[in-house]
Amino acid sequence: MSLIFRTMQESDFPACANELIAAFRQAPWNEVWTYEQAYERIDEIMSARVSRGYVCMDGDQCISMLCGRLMTYQDKKQFWIDEFSVHPDAQRQGIGSRMLAFLREQLQQEPQAVHYMALNTERGFPSVAFYEKNGFVPVESDLCMAGHVKWP
Repeated sequence: MSLIFRTMQESDFPACANELIAAFRQAPWNEVWTYEQAYERIDEIMSARVSRGYVCMDGDQCISMLCGRLMTYQDKKQFWIDEFSVHPDAQRQGIGSRMLAFLREQLQQEPQAVHYMALNTERGFPSVAFYEKNGFVPVESDLCMAGHVKWP
């Protein structure tokens, strides 16, 4: 493998969509994404001026992708990770940790200092241990809430 970590380009979206499909098809997520759904999700996340995306490529194959948004909170900048995945064939090889290290390097080059990174993940999933190993901590005061659009 000859891995290259770099900024995501719109021309990477098809390879990223295929990587997302493969990554989340596996346990414990067991999600079924169509190519169109995966592509649209990446395109939506990457559509704002505050969007940032990064890929790990092996030739024309996307091995890992991470995309999110650089957001203002009072006088600080935060980076919210919206999607992050590693292809199942490349998991447990340190690529995810290398992607987060690359993200940190990229965020240090932003014109305004980025003080905080955040993401949502599922309790009890292996991703929790991965993120903790990479310096993330659960924020006990935060609570992710969801609701249906149509409310009784």
